[in-house]
Amino acid sequence: MRVILLSLAFNVFWFAAVVGRSDWIPVLVLLLIGALLLDRALYWAMPLFAVIGIVGDSVLSHLGILQFPHPHLPLWLCLMWAGFASYLWLLRDWLLSQKTWILLVAGSVGGMLSYLGGERLGAVTFGEHIEKTALILFGMWLMYTLVFLSMLRVLTRKTKSAIDNDAAMSFKK
Repeated sequence: MRVILLSLAFNVFWFAAVVGRSDWIPVLVLLLIGALLLDRALYWAMPLFAVIGIVGDSVLSHLGILQFPHPHLPLWLCLMWAGFASYLWLLRDWLLSQKTWILLVAGSVGGMLSYLGGERLGAVTFGEHIEKTALILFGMWLMYTLVFLSMLRVLTRKTKSAIDNDAAMSFKK
């Protein structure tokens, strides 16, 4: 049930960001604050994951593949990356229990489709033909998925080790 609820919440967040863009930034910020209240580890995990996506989209924008009205990424898109980072972190245990190949396919296809949907809704334009853009986005999301899964594995182990160490220290007192 948690997976379904968080997935629905992220889809609402995505839609608010893509359709509302700059007008809905206060709503996006409030939703991110809500996510931070769910898990304190998001204070460091959210920026860590979000920066990777923001840098990747900045590169695609710089190359002219993604085009926005201004030379820099819009704030709503950066906040969307923070929302996606929160979604990943809050679902980390479930994600890490799934088969890697399924996550790679779902991440690559889903990520690519989210940008194609964003283009249809007028949030971004593409500087290349749709086929080339889709292939580039698929490749980017394949890389994102590989990196994010690796990070989730490492950070989840470190987080659990820190919790276990804290519990052991408390027990010794």
